[in-house]
Amino acid sequence: MKKNFNDGHVLPRPVEPLPDYAHAKARQTLAEKLIEAFKLSPEAATATANGVVDPTHVRKEIGEPTEPQTEEIPIPGGTILGIRTQVWARRIMPDPRNPRIGPSRRHPFAVDPGTGDERAKFRPVPEPRTPDGMSSTIAELVVDIENRHHLVWAAQQAARFVLAENDWSQSIASQGVMEAVWLVPTTYLHGDGSASVTTLTTVEGSSRTTAVHSLLAIVSADVPYEENDTKLRNYYRKLNESLTGTPSIEEATALRCERVPALILVGFRPHPTGTTGFPTAVKSLVALRHVDPPKPWGEGPENESLADEVLDELQRQGLISQTQRDYYAGSCTRAEAKAAHLSDDPAVRASAIVGLFTSDDDRINQAIRVAVTSQSTRKRISQKMCNDLATALILRALADDPARTDQIRRYMRHAFGKSVHKENWSATDRDTDRLVDASLAEVRKAIGAGVEGEPGPASLELAVRAAYPLVVSGRLNADRGSANNDQPDRRTPGEVLDAMRQSVQGVWQLGQALRDFPTEPAIRAVDEDGEVKRLGDDSGDQAISDVYLRQEFPPPGKVRARRPGNIPADVLKNRLADFSDAMEALNDAYAAIGKVMGDDGRLLVDSQGVDVKLCIDWRQRLTQISDDLNFWGRTFSKTVGTAPAPTVDDEDFYDDTANADDSDPYDDGEDADIRDDDAA
Repeated sequence: MKKNFNDGHVLPRPVEPLPDYAHAKARQTLAEKLIEAFKLSPEAATATANGVVDPTHVRKEIGEPTEPQTEEIPIPGGTILGIRTQVWARRIMPDPRNPRIGPSRRHPFAVDPGTGDERAKFRPVPEPRTPDGMSSTIAELVVDIENRHHLVWAAQQAARFVLAENDWSQSIASQGVMEAVWLVPTTYLHGDGSASVTTLTTVEGSSRTTAVHSLLAIVSADVPYEENDTKLRNYYRKLNESLTGTPSIEEATALRCERVPALILVGFRPHPTGTTGFPTAVKSLVALRHVDPPKPWGEGPENESLADEVLDELQRQGLISQTQRDYYAGSCTRAEAKAAHLSDDPAVRASAIVGLFTSDDDRINQAIRVAVTSQSTRKRISQKMCNDLATALILRALADDPARTDQIRRYMRHAFGKSVHKENWSATDRDTDRLVDASLAEVRKAIGAGVEGEPGPASLELAVRAAYPLVVSGRLNADRGSANNDQPDRRTPGEVLDAMRQSVQGVWQLGQALRDFPTEPAIRAVDEDGEVKRLGDDSGDQAISDVYLRQEFPPPGKVRARRPGNIPADVLKNRLADFSDAMEALNDAYAAIGKVMGDDGRLLVDSQGVDVKLCIDWRQRLTQISDDLNFWGRTFSKTVGTAPAPTVDDEDFYDDTANADDSDPYDDGEDADIRDDDAA
């Protein structure tokens, strides 16, 4: 049963009779002027003329074809030319790839078309493009579809989403459409060989048009295929006849909704030095409109749109191929990717996307800037934005429910830390074993050289690649807030991954995540030798979790959390945890001493000092601890790390016959004294 939309607080707009549907001659004359003035194709000009309520008025408004009169709309890349008029609701179509549904699309890389649920029945309808053989400044678009069923499916998907999330039906039934929808003549090319069809399609105002079609029981996807002028003319006449009496609610709604105010985009004038084409110009105009809309697209759809435009700009500049563009966009199936010699592993694809958005290639960075600023007034392309855009593309490999995907999106965007943007690395298609081996060599070399921080590019690539299975499987999360949060720290996923890739055990664990996902029921924990850990009762393999990873790979200055176990290695690690806590307490106590103020407003310890006997005793203890820490660190470097290769000038540096001072690059001459103290 239809809702009664007239029970609101706003009085319904009075209804007026509809004008007659224009005769063929008037529409043909307007089409000819559109071709002459704006170089539209005959199909686009005809579709536009057929959609206009009063073609004679529009023809007169345009004026002379050599100097057509239009509304000029500035955008970052130039000026769009538009004509304001009224159009028939039954001659326009809402965008079947409404940007609002971007995050919920099922891309072929995630699910082969036709093998999943209804959302994956077909590939997502691709981005509109300039018609073949036509200047990119001409104001018409082409969309490639498989067949008419593909268009019907896409239109239904978009309509269901819009009516659920942004339904204007109640307002429009009462008031009609009050703000112009933006239209572009769009041709739909059928891959099955069927004849192409052209109609006016919304580039902004899809929600309003969808509501109108819902109220009028119009099947949106049928609009391009229906051309029965006589039937349309008779229908409008019958509606007008209802005004002789009292129109029903349905008739009054139809009288308000059959005509829609519109801005028809008919041309584009780029900047003299610009490279922006009409498809990008349309995106720019729509993006500017949605800076502060009645209901914003939201972060997900915004990033989806910007990411697609980045890929388009990279392809336009010849920085990526069409095949790569489809691969990064998730538009090809995994089988198609493999056939093109691209990895069908979503984790490898994810690292390639991150590598693209964190590249130090100035040409790529400039292309990203051009793409983003064409749709946004933002001046600064930040690391956060690049992470967001990369995440939008990465998650096209998923076929999860929207709520779960949105959660993964919020976590994944924090998985790529500062080092990913600052360090020199690149994504490769090395298999997991080779990447792990290269990472282990880097980490051991860094430990052996006593280097803190960045081990090298292989471990960085490994961390980026492993972010996909860890975050997607829910084994690594972002900060979940304060309520019911059992996370031992509030580090971002990227910071946890950085800690992991700087230790031998962490590298093994990153590799295990790649091996176990998604074939194993859970990602298994490994020890310092890369062996899978068993549960305490030996009933099965131990699985990792977000809490486990944060405890096992703590931030700098912290040690691994205490674990049950009575083998010497476990006992030692637990004693080190005790020592770490004691160091924290010592640091807090030391800081507290320096905060005690005297009556004169000065620090009391600075004016009175501390008993010299205590100071001597404490210094001796601290010196002993410092010496042992120095020795333990060097021992760890020798045991776990790989000694740096000798140079020509210092070959005897590693000579077994050399004295202790020469053979150990970490020896400061104190080892013998320390051991003598121990013996004493």
